[in-house]
Amino acid sequence: MSDVEVMEFVSDDQLLTIPLSEGDGEKRPLPLVEVEEAGERLNVSVVYRDAESLRHLRNLLSPSQVEAKGAFNSVMRLLPISFETRLSKRGFKESSFTVQKKFIASRVDPALLQLLIEEAEVIRSGGRRSVSGRTLYEAPATPLLQIVYAQTKVDEGELGKVLSDMRQVITLLSAVKTQREIIHSRIAKPVDEAAKYRGFIELLNKARYLGMVSAEERRGLDKRWRETPDERGPMEEDLKRRLGEPT
Repeated sequence: MSDVEVMEFVSDDQLLTIPLSEGDGEKRPLPLVEVEEAGERLNVSVVYRDAESLRHLRNLLSPSQVEAKGAFNSVMRLLPISFETRLSKRGFKESSFTVQKKFIASRVDPALLQLLIEEAEVIRSGGRRSVSGRTLYEAPATPLLQIVYAQTKVDEGELGKVLSDMRQVITLLSAVKTQREIIHSRIAKPVDEAAKYRGFIELLNKARYLGMVSAEERRGLDKRWRETPDERGPMEEDLKRRLGEPT
């Protein structure tokens, strides 16, 4: 969504919600981008309000999502120091949210994100918990997790700048995989690896048939492919160059 498209959602209302695009993949319970008027300032945030979207966010922390977790670290570190990550709650009879925890957003990593998600789930379910050595009962409440929160003047240019700074975080969170997509990727990966290996062996056999590699070299290359995944790309490119095939 461009800054111009974002600005089309800005009106004189106190709380404005900017919908995020679902894209072409499976439907996801995406976070919301909210712009709230607070006197002479605007509060801008990427926020998770319901249990379904928080459960979906947890998929980012799946052991199989190493690249996504690394990307989360990278985009959060790029945020200005004034941006925060906040966890708030609202009781059953309360009209507003109270901030429970807040951090400088650029210092929030996957480990801290997991703690915030777990705390949000505790807030939603309520129950007995230990606080400073005492056991207290807390009634179920509504959590609010603002992954990125910032304040700006009521100015179109400054609002556009804040949203632009948030863009990479929004893009990453919009692409968090569903459980179904994670399971599918686990199944598809061995199939893809097997297909790549067959292609490499075909090149290797062709090079051996043409006398470009010896039997001993062929065995060595086959072993290297299976034992050193990082070298597979260069090995395949080298064979293709020897065979005069496009790389």
